[in-house]
Parts: sequence; structure tokens; C-alpha cells
Amino acid sequence: MPHVRTQLRNAIKTRLSTVPSVKGAYNMTRHARDFQADNYPAALIAVTEASSPNPGGFIGERPVTRRYKIDIQVGVEEDTVDAEDIIDAVCVDVEKALTKPDFGIGKVANWAYAGTSAIDAQPTASGLLLVETVTYTCEIQTLDSAPDINLHT
Repeated sequence: MPHVRTQLRNAIKTRLSTVPSVKGAYNMTRHARDFQADNYPAALIAVTEASSPNPGGFIGERPVTRRYKIDIQVGVEEDTVDAEDIIDAVCVDVEKALTKPDFGIGKVANWAYAGTSAIDAQPTASGLLLVETVTYTCEIQTLDSAPDINLHT
């Protein structure tokens, strides 16, 4: 089974792929490859983890709290007319789609919208992508010996 971080990222991509205004949900590394016109508006997802073992228990049996920051870049081509309005409209749809963390990967605790960045230009293999980053935070519990298993399924 993949790491819970991977499970979370994939679950968010799956959820966003059901949002009609999002034409493609990808890993953030998609910046390194060409985009096609039908890939926009795109949602690019990155998940950052910080973790700490909970007190008590033996090594290999200690619960670990994994704190995640989920960045979702909503982007369009650099020459898109009314790019800001389009991106903001897609961000509304993204926030609505991610209101509840019922992703089917077990308990995702303390799910919270953390904010949105200003629009920025990001280089891709195809040129510049105008993006606004929507950020969420959450926690998942695992054992130190099983980073692929959510303790609370």
C-alpha cells in the first residue's frame, strides 16, 4: 500500500477530477511536462508532511501524528483573458468540493482551509502558468512502523 501521504494526494486528485470546472487534476510535478489546451483550468496538488511520534510505546509500535499541508495550484495559460476571474471561479468550486475530508482513506483529522495565495506566474514546459494556490491542513495517525496504514479507518 502507498504511504498515507500518497493516499491523501491521490484522494484529493480523484475528488478534484469530479469538479466540472477543473479540466485536469495532477501532481505538482506536472509543471515539468507540456500542457495541452484542454488541460486548463488545471489543479496541481502537492502534499507536505511534518510528523512527530506520540509519547509512549515502543519503537515500531508508536503512534505518529502526521501533519499535512495540501497546496492546490489552480492554473490557466498565461494569455487567458480574465485569468483572475476564471481562477477565482474555479477556486470556489475547489473549496466546495473539499469541504469535507471524506476521502475513503480513513480518518483525516482537523481538516481545515488555510487560505489562498495571490495569483503568480509559474514556469512549465509549455510556458507560463498563472496560478493561485489554495491550501488545506490536516492530520492522519499511523504507527511509526506502518506509514502506509491510517490507524483510524
